[in-house]
Amino acid sequence: MNTPIVDFLEKYTKENRLRLHMPGHNGEFPHDITEIDGADSLFESDETGGIIAQSESIAAKIFGAAKTCYSCGGSTLAIQTALAVLKSQGVKTIAASRYSHRSLADAAAVLGLDVKWLYPREYLSADVEYTAESLSGADAVFIPNIDYYGGTWKFVKPNIPVVVDNAHGAYLRFLDKRKFGTQYLHPLELGFPLICAESAHKTLPVLTGGAYLHFAHGTDFSRAKEFMGIFGSSSPSYLIMESLDRFNGLLAADVNSVTRACEAVAALKTKLEKAGVPLRKSDPLRIVINARQSGLSGYEYASVLRRNGVECEMSDENRVVLLFSAATTVKDCERAEMAILFVPRKTPIPEVEYPVIKPKAYMPIYEAVFKPQKLVPVQNAGGEVCAGMKAPCPPGIPLVMPGEIIDHYVAEALAKYGVKNIAVLDRTRR
Repeated sequence: MNTPIVDFLEKYTKENRLRLHMPGHNGEFPHDITEIDGADSLFESDETGGIIAQSESIAAKIFGAAKTCYSCGGSTLAIQTALAVLKSQGVKTIAASRYSHRSLADAAAVLGLDVKWLYPREYLSADVEYTAESLSGADAVFIPNIDYYGGTWKFVKPNIPVVVDNAHGAYLRFLDKRKFGTQYLHPLELGFPLICAESAHKTLPVLTGGAYLHFAHGTDFSRAKEFMGIFGSSSPSYLIMESLDRFNGLLAADVNSVTRACEAVAALKTKLEKAGVPLRKSDPLRIVINARQSGLSGYEYASVLRRNGVECEMSDENRVVLLFSAATTVKDCERAEMAILFVPRKTPIPEVEYPVIKPKAYMPIYEAVFKPQKLVPVQNAGGEVCAGMKAPCPPGIPLVMPGEIIDHYVAEALAKYGVKNIAVLDRTRR
């Protein structure tokens, strides 16, 4: 398969030209260039038909999309663009899972969109019911596909426009469903029109910031590049685009690489379960350990793994999340196995219960974020109106949104989540 961006960068490097153009390192990083002659332009690629447009077209065919746009600003830029596209089509209110990443709320603030929150039954869960009743009053729906613990939503077809945040699931498109089943599907396999924002860098061998914005057949993507140019840097990274392009070639050369990585992780899960390591059910490229069943908090468990040579993706009071990738090998899994098996086991301790708080809205997000604010200790925030999002990353999920009232229960929950200070409206300033 062609890799037009990679080919151009390699050719340009071999020509050894005097680089009297940006960036200022003057070729020290030879593939890091800007929009020189022949290099195409990310936000104008639809018109130019150059190397970026060619590479995006290849990616669209690989994923089964009507249109794929590269993002050098991660899923965040893809989400911003998707919501801008919907707003241009008349959408005013988005129904969204409260599990949604803060990029959804940030984009709603900038675009002046109202959000109707749909609450999961468990903190940090993507398992939200998308029913006609819950979607009532919304013009579109925003759905996270895989949560940080590896859970997913129940697939339904809403009768309104759909944006799926598939940040953790780009690899699902290339997973052999005959071996792993259909519980975890790539959004483009669902068979109805939707827009899909997904990180490549989370589970594919792509540089940080590399992501896709896919438009399924039946969606209008005519203004996608225009809106991406509004939110994205006017100097997108060619190194990131090169890595996205290179993955197209890697997949063409070895289409079964993703499935093999998932098989290696599945074998590791089986070994750990047989050894008595308490695991939570999760997607094929993730292992979630219930740390407190081993007598440790998730933080303590992660600290032991770190001493054993393994850095985890995320930990909290109860669990440790290990995120593998399409580049994972059997040797990687063997190393992870030894690190996990050498974690000492103690008497199980009760899990910390994280409440699902449902703050009441005082004003829309897009009003609150631009009003004067002040920072106050959480214990003094009762009765105040939130003005800034608290979203520890990972997972980047806001606990309370701008414009929501911080009542006694919300303040208690924030303290339990470890939040010490929070921005609230400064009502002394107008």
